[in-house]
Amino acid sequence: MHLGNGAITPECVMLTAGAAAAGLAASTASLRKTGIRDKAMLAAALGSLVFAAQAINVPIAPGMSAHLVGGVLLGWLLGPALGALTMAAVLLVQTVALGDGGLAALAPNIVNMALLPALLVKAANRFSPSLENSTQPLLALTLAAGLSMPLAALLIVGETALFRPAAELSGWTNFAAIMLGTHLGVGLFEGALTTGLVVALTPLKSPASRGFAWRPALVVLAAGLVLAALLVPISSASPDGYEVAARASGLESLLVP
Repeated sequence: MHLGNGAITPECVMLTAGAAAAGLAASTASLRKTGIRDKAMLAAALGSLVFAAQAINVPIAPGMSAHLVGGVLLGWLLGPALGALTMAAVLLVQTVALGDGGLAALAPNIVNMALLPALLVKAANRFSPSLENSTQPLLALTLAAGLSMPLAALLIVGETALFRPAAELSGWTNFAAIMLGTHLGVGLFEGALTTGLVVALTPLKSPASRGFAWRPALVVLAAGLVLAALLVPISSASPDGYEVAARASGLESLLVP
C-alpha cells in the first residue's frame, strides 16, 4: 500500500502533508498529557516487529500477495497516539533507508497507514475499552483491523485522483472497484493476524501493573524478528493489491517510485 512519488500530484502532496502534520501534532499533544511512561521500549520493539513483518509477503489470491500493515496492532497495544507516531517512524525509515514509498508520498502513506488506523482504534476503544473477560473487545479489534484495509484503499483512490485533469481519470472507476474488492480480502488477513498477535501478547501483561511485563514481551518480539529474518528470503514475489489494481486498470503511472 506504499504510494510512490508518481502516484500523487504536487497539490495532493501539500494537502496530505497538512493532514499528516495535524494528525501527528495532535498525537504528540496527547502524549504530553498522558506521558509515554514505560511504553517507550515496547514502542521500539513493536515498531521493529512491524517493520520486519511488512517485508514478508504471503500469497492471498492467485497472482497477488499481502503483508501485515500493523497500524491497528500498534494503536491497540500502545494507544492511538503512540501507535500513530510509531507507525510514522516506521514509514519514515522505510522511505529514507529502503526507498519503500516515495518521499513526496510519505504524508499520504502516514495518513493511510498511521492516522487512519489510530482513529479506528480510538473509535473501537469507545465501545470496548478492555480486553478482559469479554469477547466483544476482540471483535472490535478484528473489525477495526479488517476495516483499515478497504478504508485505506478508498483513501488511496481519492489521493491518486485528486487534482488530476479529467482526461487522466478514465481508468479510475475500474481502479476503485478493484482496489476495494482486493482490499476487502486483504482486510480479512489483516484482521485475523492482528487479533492473533494481540491474543499472543496479552498473557504477557503484568497483573499488578496491568501493563506489559517487558522482558518476556521483548523476548517474544525478538523471536518474532528472528523468524521474520528467516522468512524474508521466501517471501512471495507476487504484487500487492495496489499494484494489481493499477496494472489491471492501465494506470501503471501510479507505480512510479
